[in-house]
Order: sequence, then C-alpha cells, then structure tokens
Amino acid sequence: MKYTKKIIIGLLLISSLVIATAATWFYSRVDSALPLLNTTRTVYGLSDTAIIERDELGIATIKAQNRIDIAIATGFVHAQERFFQMDLLRRNSAGELSSLFGEQAVNYDKSIRRHRFRDKARAIVAQLPLAQAELLKAYTRGVNQGLKFLRGVPFEYLLLQQEPVNWSEEDSMLAIFSMYIDLQYHDGKRERTLGLMKAVLSGDVYAFLNPKGSLWDAAIDGSQYQASPMPSSPWPAASAKVANNTSTMAQNRYQVSEFPGSNNWAVSGKLTQTGSAIVANDMHLGIRVPNTWYRASFEYPIDTKTIKVTGATLPGTPTMVVGSNGNIAWGFTNSYGDYSDIIQLELSNDGKRYKTPNGYKAFSYEKEIIAVKDQQAVEIDVQETIWGPVIGEDHQGNLLAYRWVAHDKEAVNLTGVELELAQTVTQAFDVAARSGIPAQNMMVGDKAGNIGWTIMGPLPKKVGEVGDTPSNWANGDNAWQGYLSPEEYPRVINPSHNRLWTANSRVVGGDMLTKIGNGGYALGARSKQIRDNLMALESVNEQALLDIGLDDRGLFLSRWQQFLLDEVLTEQAIANKPLFIEAKEILTKETTLAATTDSVAYRLVRNFRLNVRDSVFSQLNDTLTNLDDSFNFRSIRHQIETPLWQLVSQQPTNFLMRPEASWQALFEKALTQTIADMLISPDEEKQSLAQATWGQLNTTKIQHPLSRAVPILGYWLDMPSSALSGDTYMPKVQGKSFGASERMVVSPGFEEHGIFHMPTSQAGHPWSPYYGKGHQDWEQGKPSAFLPGKTRYTLTLNNY
Repeated sequence: MKYTKKIIIGLLLISSLVIATAATWFYSRVDSALPLLNTTRTVYGLSDTAIIERDELGIATIKAQNRIDIAIATGFVHAQERFFQMDLLRRNSAGELSSLFGEQAVNYDKSIRRHRFRDKARAIVAQLPLAQAELLKAYTRGVNQGLKFLRGVPFEYLLLQQEPVNWSEEDSMLAIFSMYIDLQYHDGKRERTLGLMKAVLSGDVYAFLNPKGSLWDAAIDGSQYQASPMPSSPWPAASAKVANNTSTMAQNRYQVSEFPGSNNWAVSGKLTQTGSAIVANDMHLGIRVPNTWYRASFEYPIDTKTIKVTGATLPGTPTMVVGSNGNIAWGFTNSYGDYSDIIQLELSNDGKRYKTPNGYKAFSYEKEIIAVKDQQAVEIDVQETIWGPVIGEDHQGNLLAYRWVAHDKEAVNLTGVELELAQTVTQAFDVAARSGIPAQNMMVGDKAGNIGWTIMGPLPKKVGEVGDTPSNWANGDNAWQGYLSPEEYPRVINPSHNRLWTANSRVVGGDMLTKIGNGGYALGARSKQIRDNLMALESVNEQALLDIGLDDRGLFLSRWQQFLLDEVLTEQAIANKPLFIEAKEILTKETTLAATTDSVAYRLVRNFRLNVRDSVFSQLNDTLTNLDDSFNFRSIRHQIETPLWQLVSQQPTNFLMRPEASWQALFEKALTQTIADMLISPDEEKQSLAQATWGQLNTTKIQHPLSRAVPILGYWLDMPSSALSGDTYMPKVQGKSFGASERMVVSPGFEEHGIFHMPTSQAGHPWSPYYGKGHQDWEQGKPSAFLPGKTRYTLTLNNY
C-alpha cells in the first residue's frame, strides 16, 4: 500500500512538473510575441531614422524623413501588432484559409478560387506606377522585418501549430481584394435572385417586389422615385411540393440584418465657428478582435512643409484609409452601386463552346490547387470565359459567367496615398476618380469650408440591357466598354443647404444614378434620419455631429408600432388574452420608440415586424428556393420593406401566397410568436414580458477568430459582453458583432477638437498594455480624442 502511494505521489509530482514546464514554455512563447515598444532596432531599407511613438492607447505616430520610410515603419508596426489579421486577409481573398484551418474551410476556398485573385494581384503589382511600386516594396520590406524582430511567432500560430509565411507585395493587393469580397457580392447572389424573380413572376409582381423608390428616399440631390403599385391580378400560389416547408427566413428569425456599409455626413464652413468644414464617418463592418483598422498618424517633410495625416490604416496596406491631413478630411461609406453583372451563356450544340460577339469560343480552364492542413491538397478546375469565370447555372440549367470590377487591373492600386497631399475638395475628387478600391461614397471637406461627395473607385461604363438581372452578351449589344474617365464621375459639391450625407442608400438620381447603378441599396431610413438631424442643427460642432451618429431612435418602426396598436391589438383581439393586454400597455407607454437597452417596446415592435415579414413571404421564399438554390432572400431584404408595408396596410385579397386564412390571423400569429420568444431569456429560462428588454437581445459578442473554435480562449481574447443600444435602421447601427468599426468626427485644421472611437483597441496581443483600451469609449459613445495623446512608448528604427 505504501509502495502504491509513493508511486501515485511520484506520478503526481512528475505530472505537475511536466504541466508547469509546458505552461512556462507556452507563457514564454506567447510573451515573446509582444510588439517592441521602448527600444531601438536597425532596419534595412530606411534612408534615415524613423520613430514610432505610441500613446497610452497604443495609437502610433510614425515620423520619418520621407514617405518611403513611413511605409517601411508602417509595415514594421503592422506586422508587430497585427500580422495574423493581415494573414487572414490575404488568405481570405486568395482562397487559402484551408492551409490554416483545415477541411472546414475548403468549400469557402473553392468558392473564392474561381476569382483567381492571387494571379490578379501579381499582375497588378507588375503594372503599378513606379512611385506606387516603390511604396509597396518599402511596406513589404517593413512587414517582414517587423515579423522577424518579434522574439517569437504571433501566438495564433502556436495554437494552430503553424509557421507564419513572409509577406509579399501581391499580398497587399490581396488585402484590398478581401475588402471587395466583404463589400460587394463575389457570387452574384442578388442579381441571380432578381433574375429568378423576374423569370417566374408576372411583370407587375416583379416590379412591386423590386421598387425603384420609397418614402424613405433621402438622396442628396433631392431626387425621388415612386414605389410600384399593388399587383391587380392574383398572385401565384405556392406549389404543393413546397407549401409546407419551413421557411429558411424563420430559422434565423431575429438575426440582425447586417449590411456592411456605413454612415457619413458633412457640414460646410458656413455652419461652423471656424469656417472649416466638419466631416463625420462611421464604417459598419463585422467587429472582431482585433478590429479591422489600426489608428496612426504619419509625419514627414515634403520640400519646406511637414505633412501630418491622422486617421485609420488597414493592416496589410501602406495608406491612410480615412482621416485628416490638416487641409482635407475624408471618409467612406459602401456605395452599393452595380459593379458586377451575370452573363447568360449561349452554348454550342456539344456544350464545349459559348457564343461571343466574335463567334463561338472554347472555354479555358485553370487548375487551382488548395492546400489543406493535415490532409491531401484539393484540385479544382476554374472554367473561364472572356467575361469572367463560370459561377453556376440558373433555374433552367443555363451556364452563368460573372463580370466583376474586381477581376480587372483597375480594381486595385495605391493612388489613395495622394489624399495625404490634397488640399481641397476638388483635388480629393481627382484622386478618388483614379483610385483602385471597392467603389465607395467619398465624403470630403476642406479647411476653406467646402464639402463634396463623389465615388472613389472604378466605375464601369456599361451599354445595352445590363443591369439588375442576368442578360445575354453574345451579340455584343450588352457589354462593358472600359471605365469612366475622371471627368465623367458623378459628384456634388457645396449644396445650397451646406449639408451632405450618405448611408448606403441611393445617394443621387438621374444621370449620376445611371453611371453608378443599383447593386442593392439599403433602405433610406438611416439616410433620412441623418438628413433630418442635420437640417435641424443650428449650432454645429464636433459633438453635435457625433450625437447624430449615436441617435438610436427607432423612427423606422414608428408606423409599425402604431399599426400594432390600431390594427392588431384591437379590443376584440385582446379579449381574454392577458399577454396581448400587457403588450398593448407597454407599447402605449413608450411614445417615442428607441432601441435603448431597457426598451421592451422596441424589441416587441422590431421582432413583430420580422415575424410578419417572414410569414408574408415564406411561401414565396420556399417556392423560389425550390426552383433555384441560389435564390437568396437576404440579398433583397431591405428593398422588401416597401412592398411589405403596402401589403399589410392594404391587406389585398388577391395575394394568394398568404399562409394564414386571414390577414388578422397572420398578424395575431406573428405577435403570439414574438411574445412567446420574449418570454424565454437568453439562458433559456422563463421570464416575464416586462423583463424582455432590447438590451437582453442586443448584447455584444465580439470575439477573436480562434476563440470561436476554442471557447476557453475567449476569457483572454474576447471583449466583455455588453448590452448596447442601437440597431439596423437608425444612425447608431449596432448588433452583437456588427456595428461602427470606427467613428470619426474631424474638422481639417482643427484636429485637436476631433473625436475618434474604435472598438476592441489597437492591440492584437492579449498581453499588450493597451489591449482593450478605448473599447469602453466606443461602447458608451464617450468623446475620445482624434489625435494621438502624450507619448508613452518610443520605438526607434535606425538605418544601416
């Protein structure tokens, strides 16, 4: 017995020693991947000394003697702080995630490989103008030296049991291609969805479900387009084959309608005390740890001037994305123009060739090899046409090819670096029209007080019947004929009311709209609320514009609240239904609906609308999905509000796809479902209706990519969960892991009064002294400085 006891004790001691040794080793490896903060290093390629100063939040001020050295230092600090994030960006667009994450990423990689972005990135690098090529080489050199000077690999690679691969010049192009994937359709889902609807629905029904405009329109040029009238003929009934299917919409009933995009707005100097314009910008993206952006300030001399530009950079690229240089301030929202088209291919009898304006051509094929972690590589053949890759078939079995701006050499360049030197709105417009980024609504204001809007990024020049739905390009009538010249770009400068705004909805009409097209605009509810807030301002400063961005009033849902009170919760409907009576009392008390964390009324109205929407269109959705699995209701979810409201307010009898016996029955069933869901807490416990607040549902879940796979890591890596106000159809866009990836309010020349919020913090390493710092200001909307604060850490990079 004693002998056995000694063996057990010995084994325990040995086990403890092994565990302690492993923990010490792991701790030392993780610790060694912390970025350099207070030290000096010698870096190859610098022409002179470069200084990287960081404040308490880790915001970097990079000082050098020329722009090339700024690029080297920027690459150095990006690699030290964010290399794994950069790696994900390049692998995402190259279709190379499987080599990190294994088999689970293979299907995604297959869908991306058909675009062959790595080959396109190499081709773009080869034809960059000399100055941009030198900038890119310098940045790449800085990245690889920043990675080398880490004492250990970034901690993510330890967990994945991988080694980081050096950065290449083409990888920066791939980082921008990742933004194309995030901000535009890479699979043509919206156009395929509309194409199916147009093919199987009558013309009046299709027009009704795809309206040109609505009462929410708030274009900066005042243009208005009307909604389509209610169809007069009976709507088609769902086929018996799918009539009893569970709607795919209802399976994700209360999922936030995330819409990568943003808000921005500006006021001219005629409304400010300084005479300088003020620009506000908040870019809406999925939020994870670390954040998309990296805050920085660049300082370098040109001739007798010192250039100082401050804002947000994208790790993986050497340019300032949004910010202010003392003369201009600029920001972006996703424009949602029409930058891709689907071509219906006309095949030869043997199916091996497709018709073009120059006769039949054989398909070309490119072999793509996908490396898969711990498994054999996967080979795929990408089938290509003169217009782009084949992406699938329509509901009739016709092959479809994809024409997309992202496939052309005009898609990506580094021309945006010239914004650092621009001094006026007009000069910024010139840069915008020559830049290669996913086309954005650019809002710019200058120190002289001018404000302007334009598109930054390539705009294709289209001819023929090329638009919302797939078309045949075989005879040459339908085509792209290059890209718009800078002189042809749409632009608005200094409107008479001295205010501009965009929020992913239609910005302009007429000829300007024709040039941009409609790639799936957001409903104009956010734009309208921002516009009205701007027009109500008499005294304008940075705080007043920040307040607009934090506006969480649910004006979009006000009519739905009134509809519930007047049309659904009638005396007859609430009789002998205590929960309906309680719901009516809750809705009556909250006269101004707002997405505040303590609001029960907001959650009730919001979720009722979603349940009504899903019920009204459930059979249509199931029927179309059964015809073609590429049908994607989510791609048209915002435009559907206009026909939805017409249906519920007019309650037509010719709508044969209604799943309930009467409209009232549909509404009551939706409300019953809404309340039933609210009576269950997030912990799956029963609760009262009064406890079911919006904040309970809108609680953040901002995670590191690896903590999703290994939940225990979340304790160290993820941001604390918080109930936050805000939602989709209001200026303060906020979801569980979606919202403002930054908020910026700044007046050029008066940056010391500017405001900047960013979630999660600068840091990518959980042991960084500023990990998570600044996140609380973002959560609470507390004004925090645009400019970097007092220097806390100084890193000196010497030249050889």
